[in-house]
Amino acid sequence: MNDTWLDLARFIREMRTPAGLPLDDKLTRDMDLYHDLDWEPAKIVEVMQAWADRFHVDLRDFDVAYHVPSANMRKRDIVVAALKSPFSASARELLGGRSLTLGMLEEAMTRGVWKQD
Repeated sequence: MNDTWLDLARFIREMRTPAGLPLDDKLTRDMDLYHDLDWEPAKIVEVMQAWADRFHVDLRDFDVAYHVPSANMRKRDIVVAALKSPFSASARELLGGRSLTLGMLEEAMTRGVWKQD
């Protein structure tokens, strides 16, 4: 395992403490910050800033709403989308967003810059 992954895993464990999941849970590159780590958009922004500062990653292209569309939605709109989601593909897409994985963070650490898909 390379040093970049080990450094990232150590950082994520620091950011998860205290967390609902025990710290001995295995972190994997396909873990999503929103879906798997259960971080809300505000927490994701906070962690991404701390991560960028620590590992010297340029975050100019990072937009949390690209990955978690509900970040820019009012609570009422989120509830309406959730109620519609069993019947509406567009509502499900609105709530689902795009992946934001630990593997993506590792790649950006190697490059030194965040690249949007």
